[in-house]
Amino acid sequence: METRVVSSGQGVDRPVYILQEEAPQSELLLHAHIAAMHQLADRGFMVSDKATLKFAIAFAERDASIAVLSKSGDKVQAIAPAKQKKPLQNCADREMRLTLTLTRIADGAEIYRGSASEYHCKAQAVDVVPQLVKAAIADLAKPKGAYTVTRQGLE
Repeated sequence: METRVVSSGQGVDRPVYILQEEAPQSELLLHAHIAAMHQLADRGFMVSDKATLKFAIAFAERDASIAVLSKSGDKVQAIAPAKQKKPLQNCADREMRLTLTLTRIADGAEIYRGSASEYHCKAQAVDVVPQLVKAAIADLAKPKGAYTVTRQGLE
């Protein structure tokens, strides 16, 4: 299983107080939110109304055969390229992507953004979310840019 990770920002190298967003309305996003808050707590982060950073999380899923493009003037760039089925693959892939951000409350500066995505044919999002959270938060202290991690896992 390949997990594509992109992390950016200055990072957070020590635990701080964070202000969490309102509890998500969807069950899946709530599951992701709880997993992320547990991982942050394991690193010493604590939730407080007097926090300096705000935490937010988002999850998206799309048919992997559909490309997501960005257009600026005459230039078109693939944000997420389409993925072709592999030979003998018996179902269509879906891309699952989770993004979390830590933003400085005082001025709105994005201190950390971690995004993790995977292609899945049969796995359910609820089963994939914990791995995506772990990958998205892995570079919290020192963002590394874009890279791929290979692991044994679903499908």
